[in-house]
Amino acid sequence: MARLLVVDDDPDARRLIGLVLRRAGHEILYAEDGFHALEVMSREHPDLIILDLMMPGMDGFEVLEAMRQRKDLVALPVIVLTAKTQIAPAAGQKLLNVHAYLTKPVSAETLVQTVQETLKAARPLLTPGGRALEIACGESWPGSAGEFLASALAVALAAHAPTFLIDVEGLGRGAMIFDMEPRLTTEDLEVERDPVQGLIPIQERLQVWSVYGRPSVASIQRVAERLAPQAEFLVWMVGDPATPVAASIFPRCQRIFITFESHGPGMRRARGVLRQLEELGLRSPQVQPIWVRRWAVPEPWTETEIQNRLGGVPIRVWPVDPVTAHRALQEGRSIQEIEPESPTAYRIREWAREILELAKERRLP
Repeated sequence: MARLLVVDDDPDARRLIGLVLRRAGHEILYAEDGFHALEVMSREHPDLIILDLMMPGMDGFEVLEAMRQRKDLVALPVIVLTAKTQIAPAAGQKLLNVHAYLTKPVSAETLVQTVQETLKAARPLLTPGGRALEIACGESWPGSAGEFLASALAVALAAHAPTFLIDVEGLGRGAMIFDMEPRLTTEDLEVERDPVQGLIPIQERLQVWSVYGRPSVASIQRVAERLAPQAEFLVWMVGDPATPVAASIFPRCQRIFITFESHGPGMRRARGVLRQLEELGLRSPQVQPIWVRRWAVPEPWTETEIQNRLGGVPIRVWPVDPVTAHRALQEGRSIQEIEPESPTAYRIREWAREILELAKERRLP
């Protein structure tokens, strides 16, 4: 089942289209004009738009142009359903990026089939039996840049293959990093709403899954099983690595990055987290502690001293400029997109290459 928005100024047309698609198992939303349609898209996050072109006030062409200017709407799939004489001019405007054109009147069979094909095309799927390579990013101390690392890795991997960033902290931080709002709540998950409906398109091959509320282990396991076959990479943003939800995710992952800072409480917490992971049978190289080395902040210890204080576990260093991190939040972009040639971005590309190599090794016979 998908959420579909039918936009048409003719109430009879709206009612008929809605009836056909409800019988096909979909949830239907309605808008009678372009202005209302944009409001519903922003508020309800439909999976697909069925759009009439000729409407008073704001017509379909203007709706499409407005959608392409908005980050939260640009990737929404659209089916244009309108009079035959309008199809040629519409199809000629490539900037509108419409997925399919149907002429009125359209048969119920054709409408349902086109909707199904468009939904399928909008959701990248691996070949049958495929599963994503999974990576987890947690932070051993609140605010130690775990969410920045997760989003940066996801953007870097999406440059190569379909990637999902999955935020299971429950506070919507994964979506908010990209200046978006989550599409699902924990209540939606408990009533077994399809987790795929929580995906938010960010770029051509990057989608974010985020949720309001604290999800249960059972809910997250269902999310994992539903989403793992649908992208090449899953990047889990788990936040606190000591929670039951995080513990249920870590065994799935080929790499577990844990960010920490070198102040006293952060170091003590990092040691505790590493001990907990070892009790689960998770250790280097699967587990990789990341020292977030903030620029312009005096450090009392060297890298070797910090590694020794963590019990000799190999660590990696991620130099993060606080100003760049703040800009990333303000602009709704990943941290390495702000300063692509910075040491911060260089490290992200290095780790992304390693993950790509892991993916190649998995595919070898």
